[in-house]
Amino acid sequence: MIQKLTHENFQKARSYLMTYGRDLEQELFRFHFENGDPVKVISILKQYQGENGGFKNMGEGHSAIPNSMDTSMAFQYLSEVAATTKEDVVQKGIKYIIDTYDSERECWHARPDQQSSGWSDNPCAELAGFLYEFRELVPQYFIKDVTDTAQASMSTIHTSKEERQFYFLEALSLLRLAIRIDEPFKSIILAQLNKDILEIIETDSSKWTTTYCAKPFFFANSPESPLFLPIKEYVIRSLENEINSQAEDGHFILNWNADEEGAILWKSIWTMDVLKALKNHELIDFQ
Repeated sequence: MIQKLTHENFQKARSYLMTYGRDLEQELFRFHFENGDPVKVISILKQYQGENGGFKNMGEGHSAIPNSMDTSMAFQYLSEVAATTKEDVVQKGIKYIIDTYDSERECWHARPDQQSSGWSDNPCAELAGFLYEFRELVPQYFIKDVTDTAQASMSTIHTSKEERQFYFLEALSLLRLAIRIDEPFKSIILAQLNKDILEIIETDSSKWTTTYCAKPFFFANSPESPLFLPIKEYVIRSLENEINSQAEDGHFILNWNADEEGAILWKSIWTMDVLKALKNHELIDFQ
């Protein structure tokens, strides 16, 4: 029998977020579980947007300077609440993505203090995906150029046991591109990910709690994920692991070391991410 998060422990997670979580995760919780208003989520995201349209202090890039990593995270949330091209925050964000593309090196640089030598799927593939999602705001020639570069990068896609902990972030970015891009590129990416998925995810359950790794549900946070069926057993088991390892105060534990400030931020992000996945897979007892 598949295990579910009990109503009591769901309430613990809610209490943790409402006490210690960021304003963003608190509003996302209301959106997903309490019929919250997506406009409020969008309004909070505006507070993380710089004057140039990029986002900062989302957890991945830089706390004070807008950057590509935080911008990609912000657009995950904008997509989640079905923001449209009519939103000012989306328009400014897409303009930032276009303006910061390095046409000479054919890439976006992940962080302000890191100059990439060329295309890296994390975050480039993901950012390209958001250009497709909000393509009304993007010149056609620009989408074509970026797509050509992304397609060329597929020839170098690879996985290995030794590099799995680094590669899975690239693979996640490719997945986020695949669900947004047109055919035939969509099928090309998904075919490659399906071929490699058991090498990408960590299948050893003993590592899910103690080692920074690709937990299976990352690649199928709902049954509708195009990668769900091949790894269904691992996805459910990894979510059961989250349930069993939930902290007493209600948060879902991190499997990597973070400094005190980073831990506070990521516990908020992570707890909300796990709750969304549990909800999508109907693994929460709301009674």
